[in-house]
Amino acid sequence: MQRKNFLKNSIGLFSAALFIDSCKKTDVAATTTTSAATGSSCVIAPSETEGPYPYPGGEITNPLNRSDVTGGQTGVPMVITFTLVNTNNACAVLSGYRIDIWHCNAKGYYSGYANQPGVSGTQSYVGQTWLRGYQTTDANGQLTFNTIYPGWYAGRATHFHFEVYNNEARLVKTGQLTMPETVSDAIHVTAGYNGTVNTTRNANDSVFGNSATDLANQTMTLKGSIVAGFAATYTIGVAV
Repeated sequence: MQRKNFLKNSIGLFSAALFIDSCKKTDVAATTTTSAATGSSCVIAPSETEGPYPYPGGEITNPLNRSDVTGGQTGVPMVITFTLVNTNNACAVLSGYRIDIWHCNAKGYYSGYANQPGVSGTQSYVGQTWLRGYQTTDANGQLTFNTIYPGWYAGRATHFHFEVYNNEARLVKTGQLTMPETVSDAIHVTAGYNGTVNTTRNANDSVFGNSATDLANQTMTLKGSIVAGFAATYTIGVAV
């Protein structure tokens, strides 16, 4: 469960007002960023390890059925729309499936776990549930989460975790997703985040770096800006 080689310097949390003010002063903040990725095409989503910070006790025990997973965490707003399709059936949409997501906060920490080293020192968030949740896909095979853009911690590229369960509560996909580094780099130097860009690049990450094709299919499509927030889309292809 321990994350290795974390940054040792402590960076204090900024207020929400400072965060917004800093964004307004950044040239990048006024620029709309659009990124296309093959992760939005109808292919089987690459499978990856669940990682060390799922809901304590396992995602299937997660009771947090909610669209807004922010939980009071501050950061650049991010809305993620998932579309779930069956690659075994001409990419027909799948309704009634459950999708769980979880990710770290702007400083690189996860809710629910103790003794996490990072840029603000060792932190414990046992009993907290921010930046976690699940929903069930609608008739169009879609669902949307409101969250924040994640920060990063040493040794990993910036990422989200997700799992997909069918209507019989059987796990059918475990994966991880990343974002274009140009966007991540611009966000991570703003107030409230780590203050520096992530030194672990997507292509060198232990999860994403094992295949250039997989990496392309694990990169979400983004539209938006630091000031306005980002809308992300991703199509999860599963063979069922």
